[in-house]
Amino acid sequence: MLVLSSAPPQIPGADGVPPFGAYAGELGPVDLARLAPPHALPGWARRLRRKRWHYALYTTPEVVAVMAIAEVGYASNAFFAAVDLHEKQPLVDETLLGPPAPLTIVSDEMSRGLAGSFRVPGARFRFARPADSDRYRHSVEISALRRPRSGRVKFEGEALVTGAPPPLALVAPVPAQPRREGDGSVLRRQGVNVTQKSVGLLAAGRLEVGRRRYPLDGGVVGLDSTHGFLARRTRWNWAMACGRLEDGTPLGFNLVAGFNQVAAGTAGENVLFLGDQLEPVGPAVFHFDAADPLDLWRIETGDRTVEVTFRPLHAHRDVRDLGLLRSRFVQPLGFFTGRLRFRGRDLTLSELPGVTEDQDMLW
Repeated sequence: MLVLSSAPPQIPGADGVPPFGAYAGELGPVDLARLAPPHALPGWARRLRRKRWHYALYTTPEVVAVMAIAEVGYASNAFFAAVDLHEKQPLVDETLLGPPAPLTIVSDEMSRGLAGSFRVPGARFRFARPADSDRYRHSVEISALRRPRSGRVKFEGEALVTGAPPPLALVAPVPAQPRREGDGSVLRRQGVNVTQKSVGLLAAGRLEVGRRRYPLDGGVVGLDSTHGFLARRTRWNWAMACGRLEDGTPLGFNLVAGFNQVAAGTAGENVLFLGDQLEPVGPAVFHFDAADPLDLWRIETGDRTVEVTFRPLHAHRDVRDLGLLRSRFVQPLGFFTGRLRFRGRDLTLSELPGVTEDQDMLW
């Protein structure tokens, strides 16, 4: 049986050692500049290897919306995408490039004290959770000047922590990169990654796209905050879903493959959320056509607690080749169908909203 311990009060510990493992509960302060050898990096290397982002997924029976602010050391970006679930058509899909910190803010805090800010001409993203609050707030504004055909985008959302399951927190080693002869660069050393995933938070707010209005009240929210010294070449597949059973109980999951690897037989990032509880599950396997991400996906876990298919309705994409820097980021939005097994209870899924992801980065 996979077990989650209570989240540590700070990362790293007072001795600078990262507490590798999976936990249940909100993380305290994350300050990777305090890492002790062999994980410590000089300041210039931290700036190059550090990747941080805050991400939110809002779902209702009418709409699914995703948004993120990411800071990758030398630059930043933000994106917002939404799909009408009745019409099964995209409403908006915008990716924006911006300056690095301090002009873009992605806080080390992942729960209380979280802050995110991104601004470029015609667009503004603001994420926050005050230290004394039980609500995350997400605000996105994209001017009609950037979208003359379909109009302004305005998103104001809140995600309530009270009543939701505790988040999944993971501190994972990042494997050292293969070294060429004579190359002892600290950029190839083993790194550390910290992530906190939450699913099942109660939503409130509204999305406006042009003249369209979508209330968010009663919806369900999933969150991802990540901060780490990642490898120059990083690849993964990921899935997050959140919605409700017919009786109104919130449920969802977070699944990943190829990233944040943990020792066999120990709990990792793969977890189910139901009501106010979470349950770790086994390693996930993703079956899909990378050349056609809008085709059907199939995802299962080794312990057979998850057996689902995913039907994309739209794929958010950010594909760039700048020579030394390359990215292939594809995040389809759509529906999950299939079966989950939560603590002996079989749950049948039918059109559970969520996302999958295929990411391959040289950064």
